Amino acid sequence: MAASWQQMAKDMKGVLNVGEVNCETERRLCKDARVESFPTIYFFRGGERVEYNGLRGLGDLISYARKAVDVVGNGVQYVDAAAFKKMEETEEVIFLYFFDKATTSEDFAALDRLTLSLVGRAKLVKTDSDALAQRFKISTWPRLLVSRDGKASYYSALAPKDMRDFRQVLSWMESVWLPIVPELTAANAREILVGKYVVLGILSRLRSDEFIQDKKELKNAALEWMDKQTKLFQLERQELRDAKELRIEEAEDRNDQRALRAAKNRQITIRESDKKQVVFAWVDGVFWDRWIRTTYGIDVKNGERVIIIDEDNRRYWDTSPSGAYIMPSRTSILETISQVISPSSRLKAKSTVGIFESMYFRTRSFFHKHPVLSIALFFVALIFAYLFMKGRHRRNRGPAGLLGAVTGSSGAGFFHLDGKEGLLGGGNGSGKVD
Repeated sequence: MAASWQQMAKDMKGVLNVGEVNCETERRLCKDARVESFPTIYFFRGGERVEYNGLRGLGDLISYARKAVDVVGNGVQYVDAAAFKKMEETEEVIFLYFFDKATTSEDFAALDRLTLSLVGRAKLVKTDSDALAQRFKISTWPRLLVSRDGKASYYSALAPKDMRDFRQVLSWMESVWLPIVPELTAANAREILVGKYVVLGILSRLRSDEFIQDKKELKNAALEWMDKQTKLFQLERQELRDAKELRIEEAEDRNDQRALRAAKNRQITIRESDKKQVVFAWVDGVFWDRWIRTTYGIDVKNGERVIIIDEDNRRYWDTSPSGAYIMPSRTSILETISQVISPSSRLKAKSTVGIFESMYFRTRSFFHKHPVLSIALFFVALIFAYLFMKGRHRRNRGPAGLLGAVTGSSGAGFFHLDGKEGLLGGGNGSGKVD
């Protein structure tokens, strides 16, 4: 990487300050910077920094450096409806911040802090355009949304303090800053796979017509799934609100002030992210041929396929409820996802690890989903083990001591170390001894 780093520094000379630190000689500095692995790359702006976790080739480093300089130099750019439409033609993910005359300098300062974390990820722009507000149905300001392939997702918190909460806003951005159907690469694999169900299309660029059509089918399936889940979430949240309103009305009818206060204080905290999310991605089956064949037993030469991965539990599904392979088709994908996430699903998963590892991951998953029940079962198991060992201990004591009766040649407590039946299995004592 040293050669690429030095060449990048030459190319960015006069535009970006590029340096390096030898942590063997500057241990205190590296400790203060919390450097734990090598090489570690940071981009600094004033007292803020962000770690670069992308690929380390020369082209990758230069591309990131130029994007970082662009963000630092221009900040959050203003766009109108025409500029935003033009930007949508080249950018898959755009964060759009709506403001009005009442938006304060504190709001804009909080917005500027976000730009550093978005370098190389997505565009962040701001607007007060009435046309864009009408297009995205904005009625309160300030408001933040992300547009991915023209589909909007909104930052749900509306209070001023929530809009200025850097960590909270960034956490939401991290959950939506990938395209609707991103390409799985070494740089983003962990971000895509961990903590989610992943619908992964295994495609081949060598078959260009099928490649374009299959990507389109994956995107359409993703959009349909997102619409369906949004409607289900809104319905579930409305049911909780109706239940709260019903409790309030009942308390008022009974004139029960205590129940009324409890009902009014009941908060509806349900969020879409509370459940394990389903995301979509595709991978180049030719470039990643070896990994796909050894892990999932699929050869893209035999045709494009789709699998659903649960990386947390090291398992995956490659067949639909009908028993056929999952194909890059909306119907095949959507009916299989519904079965995979259903608690009563009979669709059998395949494991990417051995039996014992699989048992470990299933146990861990059960503990995360049901922590209270898991702890209760653990203590019940301890009690049963204690009672079992206690009963066995009493039986072993017998009527005449810990080892039972030792008199006679056939007593119940008689034991010996050698011989055919002995603990050491030494035979009758007359055989050859090596």
